[in-house]
Amino acid sequence: MKVEIDVEEARELLACVLSHVLETDLSSADRTSLRKWTTKMTPGSDGMRDLLAKVNADLSRALVNKKKSAVRKPDWR
Repeated sequence: MKVEIDVEEARELLACVLSHVLETDLSSADRTSLRKWTTKMTPGSDGMRDLLAKVNADLSRALVNKKKSAVRKPDWR
């Protein structure tokens, strides 16, 4: 099975993660840095393409690892 997310899904994932991160106790400088970085992460930017490639690679790797571990698990557990 192959799962890939597209740019809009990666953007929504980024927004969701950042909304939770911004709720934590961060300094105002850190919040400002994150917000500036987020505005640069537009769908056509190099940073967004890199993020999308990394997320898809991690998804693929996780699915492969899950498939391997399912094969090695004994049925009696």
